[in-house]
Amino acid sequence: MFQDDITTFINNLYIYLLSEEKHISGLLVKKHTGNLQKQGDFSFPNTVKSWKEYLNCDQLQNDLKVSLLQCINKNLTNLIETSQNWDIPVVKAIELNERIYLHIDRFKAIQLCFHNASINNELALQRLGATTNVINLDSSCKETNCITHLRLKILFKVLQNLYLINVYPETTDITVTWKSKSNQPNHKSVFCGTALNAKTGLKENDITADEYVSIRQNELTLIAKHKYGVRVSTEAKWKDFIASLGESAVAFELLQTKCTSPVKIEFDASGGSSKGAAFILYNCARLETILRAFNEKVDDGVYPQLPLLEETNLSLLTDEDEWHLIFNYVMGLPSLLKNSVEINKDKCEFRPHLICNFLSSMVKILSQYYRRVRILTEPRKHLLPVMFARIHLVIILNNTLKLCLRILNIKSVSQMYRKFILFTLLVQKVQNE
Repeated sequence: MFQDDITTFINNLYIYLLSEEKHISGLLVKKHTGNLQKQGDFSFPNTVKSWKEYLNCDQLQNDLKVSLLQCINKNLTNLIETSQNWDIPVVKAIELNERIYLHIDRFKAIQLCFHNASINNELALQRLGATTNVINLDSSCKETNCITHLRLKILFKVLQNLYLINVYPETTDITVTWKSKSNQPNHKSVFCGTALNAKTGLKENDITADEYVSIRQNELTLIAKHKYGVRVSTEAKWKDFIASLGESAVAFELLQTKCTSPVKIEFDASGGSSKGAAFILYNCARLETILRAFNEKVDDGVYPQLPLLEETNLSLLTDEDEWHLIFNYVMGLPSLLKNSVEINKDKCEFRPHLICNFLSSMVKILSQYYRRVRILTEPRKHLLPVMFARIHLVIILNNTLKLCLRILNIKSVSQMYRKFILFTLLVQKVQNE
């Protein structure tokens, strides 16, 4: 099991409110994703009506008009005091419109999160290095050069990764198919939705999978030509990089729609369909650039060595975007991975589109943070502690992005000619200046 700090906090809160750990469906305790400074990190309704089915008979004898905390003979001060024994305590709790809003101890949360994120990343990579025979490709789906079959093959590999990373017992065979019904006994199946032409709404049979990849590669070539000039179409390194980036753009596009639903594809360049994966990889390159530049300055004696995580003052990570990235994406990763697969007696569902959504929203905040905050500073003594804390943050964020890309079988920047793309980013920086 991955270390899931958010789920642990929510479970502690349920135990506090209900005096025992219970399986709670729905969103009685809500984890917030935005406006964290004002609204807090979590909230829950403070009405008996909302919790009625989880309270015992003695508690329900009280007037239903009283608040939940009154019903269980507790208050906000008691909640804060009790939480001091949790791994992540509450530092502030307020009531507004019959709802309790909780602010957690950010420093303790970051310390715990960074420690557990390193453990989780190592464990995830270890699991992804294994193999499984549980996920199989439907052999009756005749292989063709159509886009739907390309989606089927891409899904097959990603579903294997999701199965491995969640460590399900290998007791059930799962078949990935585009056929709505499977006649195989004792098998579960995952349906792969058809690739549709967005303009016609019909299954795309005229444009082959190879042509589709070529269209995305051409889109990216035009973008690169506009920025870097004619050499893009003539230099071998550019061609190889654009080829890999085009394949990544296609994989991301086919995965970002729920796998059981049809995916609508825009084939003209004006749709900007390649930008999703390209923007994610571009932000990976930004992180790689920062780490590479930092290590070069360490080698040159400009900066001292990065101190160990335990010796770094993480309380200096006070920027709201830093907390947003940590709370929603680093701490949120274990829940994402768990929610991406659901296999039980009645259900067999994979949700790789959740990882695509996660990456897209993460890089928006990351890009905003990168443009606003200067991470590498002058090597002055009073500036170094903040920079060290931020370098550790960059390492954690970089590992988070690369792990998600690994699950989606999309090559990271470090795999796609890392030195080359870092050079192109440097060129772009010079051009912008």
